[in-house]
Amino acid sequence: MKARGIMSGARWALASLVVAGLFAPVAGTTAGRWPQGPLRIYLPADNAAAGWTRDGGPQEFEGEDLYTYIDGGAEIYREYGFRRVVVQDYENPGGKSVSLEIFEMETPAAAFGMFTFKRSGGGEPLVLGAGAELEAYYMNFWKGRFLVTLTGFDEAAETVEGLKAIGRIVDSGLPEGGEAPGLVSALPAEGLRPGSVKYLKGLLGLNNLYSFYTARGLAFTDAVRGLYDSGEILIVLNYGSAGARHTAWLALCAELDRSERFERPDNYLADAVVFRDAKGVYVAFAETGTRLAVGIHSTLNRALKTVSRVR
Repeated sequence: MKARGIMSGARWALASLVVAGLFAPVAGTTAGRWPQGPLRIYLPADNAAAGWTRDGGPQEFEGEDLYTYIDGGAEIYREYGFRRVVVQDYENPGGKSVSLEIFEMETPAAAFGMFTFKRSGGGEPLVLGAGAELEAYYMNFWKGRFLVTLTGFDEAAETVEGLKAIGRIVDSGLPEGGEAPGLVSALPAEGLRPGSVKYLKGLLGLNNLYSFYTARGLAFTDAVRGLYDSGEILIVLNYGSAGARHTAWLALCAELDRSERFERPDNYLADAVVFRDAKGVYVAFAETGTRLAVGIHSTLNRALKTVSRVR
């Protein structure tokens, strides 16, 4: 049996009924308790995925305990809305290993957001849950308020097939449900790169994608980012009301005007407000309803065109 430790590197990354022997029974669960019952009820039993058995017992972490499990990465889960996680390792007779993590988030939107945050967008889409991506020996999918991460430790075919098989068993046991948040539809579909959408719930996620080097004016309720075929970046920040959005924009605009990292370019005609950052990239802003649209590109015209597409 392998020692269990703190997650780092790549790993950072049914109610009470036991269906067809696929899931291990847990004492004390009842049909009416599944939302509050132990997450281990969703763990596949030995050989539910043919040839794969548990290696050691499950570990469960809830709330602030997440910091004892994830070394340096708990904050982003907390920003999205983390409840708890169960972790279980599996092995096969050939000595291959797979680690399974089932995260329960506060809402389906939180699970979707963490899924988009963790995926690279360059992997293989899979038909699992409400959305899945496999990259090398690392797989994520989401369903309802659950985010599932499976990590192998090599790219051998039997490891990858093990990831998929265990993932399918977990998927079959999780409660139904899960649609992408409505804000995602604010990203125009034409030219949008598949897998590039990132759904955000706070400043930590935003700074990972593009930093304005301030928190002023960035207390949005949620946000979405998309990449486009010609290199454009579009970010849509939602503030919940037009008044909150306008107040936030005034604060952010004033902060950017004071910043040494941004400057206003000369000689352009457009309704949008434009800054140029320290790398020479143009950042165009436009207010629309409850939202602030941000178009980013190395050329002024593309930045303006991108932000103008949001209605």
